[in-house]
Amino acid sequence: MAAKTKYGKCFHSRDLNVRIPYYGGPSIVAHKGELDADCSIGYHCISKKMSFDEPHSHPFPEMLCFIGGDPENINDFGAEVEFTIGGETHKITTPTVVSIPGNVEHCPITFTKVTRPLIFLEVSLTRIWKPGGRNAKKKADKINKVDLIKKMTKKTTAKKTTAKKAVAKKTVKKAAKKS
Repeated sequence: MAAKTKYGKCFHSRDLNVRIPYYGGPSIVAHKGELDADCSIGYHCISKKMSFDEPHSHPFPEMLCFIGGDPENINDFGAEVEFTIGGETHKITTPTVVSIPGNVEHCPITFTKVTRPLIFLEVSLTRIWKPGGRNAKKKADKINKVDLIKKMTKKTTAKKTTAKKAVAKKTVKKAAKKS
């Protein structure tokens, strides 16, 4: 983060860099409100065939960008991608932005051919990105959001522990009054 100035908090660098094993290099990820804006992002390099198989939807719009990885020529798109949205499967062979309305089911996304690296950029119009729909934990694990699930589990466990302690205190007080 930048210096402690009025707008220093607007600059993010190392705090967003993460290594996600199945991508072809470091990623930039801000899914937990780090940007302090109603937007979350994920920037990833794809250098091999892969897929995101779990169909899902969420209440916010999302843009998924498929961009050639050559900074001198982003139109040099050495990949083929099959993208399913609303039950329709589309083939992507040139740089493309898929604008997904909120609550529309999408995926699988399958990178069927990768001859040159490409950029996969996700932009979601929400402060905090969470997998939606049923089986959210399973979906989150599939896209390497394990830390999000752990955080959610810790909060739930803490709430349950606090509730159990409160019940135990009441029980002790009732027993003391009866004695």
